[in-house]
Amino acid sequence: MPRQPPNSSNPFKITLPEARELHEHNDDLDLTLATPSVPSLWGIPLKYISLVTLAVQNSLLTIIMHYSRVSIPVSRTYSAATAVLMNEVLKGSISLAIAYWRVETGNTPLSTSLDGQSYPLQEGRRTLITKTKKLLREVFSADCWKLSIPAILYVIQNNLQYVAASNLDAATFQVSYQMKILTTAAFSVLLLRKKLTSTQWVSLMFLAAGVGLVQIQSGAGHRTSSSPDMHTMNAMKGFFAVVAACFTSGLAGVYFEMVLKNSQGDLWVRNVQLSLFSLLPCIVHIVFSHESGPALGSLGWFRGLFANFGLWAWSTVLVQVLGGLVTAMVIKYSDNILKGFATSLSIVMSFLASVALFDFRMTWTFVIGSAVVLNATWMYNQPSKRFVSLVASRDKVKSLGAVWNEKWKADPLRSPSVDPVYGAGVISSTGSNSRTASYISLSSLSSTSPPPDEEKMALR
Repeated sequence: MPRQPPNSSNPFKITLPEARELHEHNDDLDLTLATPSVPSLWGIPLKYISLVTLAVQNSLLTIIMHYSRVSIPVSRTYSAATAVLMNEVLKGSISLAIAYWRVETGNTPLSTSLDGQSYPLQEGRRTLITKTKKLLREVFSADCWKLSIPAILYVIQNNLQYVAASNLDAATFQVSYQMKILTTAAFSVLLLRKKLTSTQWVSLMFLAAGVGLVQIQSGAGHRTSSSPDMHTMNAMKGFFAVVAACFTSGLAGVYFEMVLKNSQGDLWVRNVQLSLFSLLPCIVHIVFSHESGPALGSLGWFRGLFANFGLWAWSTVLVQVLGGLVTAMVIKYSDNILKGFATSLSIVMSFLASVALFDFRMTWTFVIGSAVVLNATWMYNQPSKRFVSLVASRDKVKSLGAVWNEKWKADPLRSPSVDPVYGAGVISSTGSNSRTASYISLSSLSSTSPPPDEEKMALR
C-alpha cells in the first residue's frame, strides 16, 4: 500500500519564513544531518581564527590610517585618493584571479587557422583561451552597468574614511563608524523590504544614542598640534565625514545585495565589475584633488600620483585588502552573532591602542557611549524569538533523518538521496555542509522553495 503524504498537522513541517530564518542561521543550528569535520587550523576552528583576525584587522586599520594621517608632517602626507585607487586595483586583481580560478571551461572545442588549415590547440592553451573568453563575457555582461552606482558610492565612502580618520581619534572613529549598522538597516527596510524585530529597532536607537555620547568628548572643536607643520584635527569635520561614510556604505551595501539577489552573476565577477567601475571616479578625484595638484606639475603625473607614498601608505592599503579576504572567510565559516563579538573586540582594541599610542584621554561619556554601542551591536545580532523556538525542533528533524536513513539502508529500491514524502536532500549522505545544500534541505520541508540568498560581498 503506498504511503500517504503527511497532513497539515505534521509536526516536522517548516513554513517558508521559518526556512529562510533557519537558512540564515544555519551555522548556529548545524542543520546538516551528516557530521563532517569542522575546518580547523592547528586544532582551532577556522571561524574563530577568522573572527579574531577580522577584529585585529579592523583595529589595526583604524590605528594605521589615523597615525599615517595625523602623525606625519603635512608636507610628507600621501594622497588619500591614490590610496583609494590602489585599494581598488589590488581588490580587483585578487577578485579577477579568484574568478578566473572558479570559472568552468566546458567542453567547447577550439582550433586555430594557419594557411587556411585548422589545427587543434593544445589542451593547456585551449583551456586558457576558453576560460579567458568566458570570464570576459561574464565581466562585461549586459547588466554590468548596475555595478556603477555602488562603485561610485564605495569610492566616496573610502575617501570619507580618510577624512574621518584624519580628524577623529582612532577609538572615536571606530565607535562612530558603527552607525553603518543603522544606515544599512534603514536602507534594507526601504529597498529590500526587510522586517526588523522589535529588539533590533531598540538596538538601533541605543546605537544612535551611544554614538551621540561618544561625540560629546570629541565635539569640543579643533585639536591643535605641537608643531605648525603637523595636521590639526577638526572633530566636527570628522563626525560629518563618518556620518556621510556610513550613509554611502549602507546604501552601497544594500544596492549591491539587490544586484546579487536579482542576478546569477558570480560574487567574484561582481567584485571585478565593482573595481572596474571604481577606477574612473578614483582617477577623477585624483585629477581634481588639491593635495596632488602641485606635485603633478613638477614631478609628472605618475610620480606625483605616488608622492610620499611610503611605508605607512602601503600598510594602510594592504591592511584594507587583507580585510576583504578575512571578511570572505567570516562569511564562509562564521555567523552574525560571532561577527558582533568581533566588532566589539576591535572597538576595545582600538580604545586600548589609542590610550597607549596617541595619549587618548578617557572620559565617562566615552566609556558610557562605547558601552551602549557595544550592547546595541550585540542586541542587533541576536536571533529572534521565533528562531530560538525553532532550535527546539532541530533535534526532531535530525531524529526524523536518522529514521529515514535506516529505512533507506534496509530498502535497496529506495533512492539514497530522495524521499517520496519529505523530498530531496533532507538526509544527506554526502557530508556536504554548504549553506546552499542545507537550504535546499529546509526548502524541501516547506511548501515552496525560494532561491537561496547569495553570499554577501567579500572584498567590500
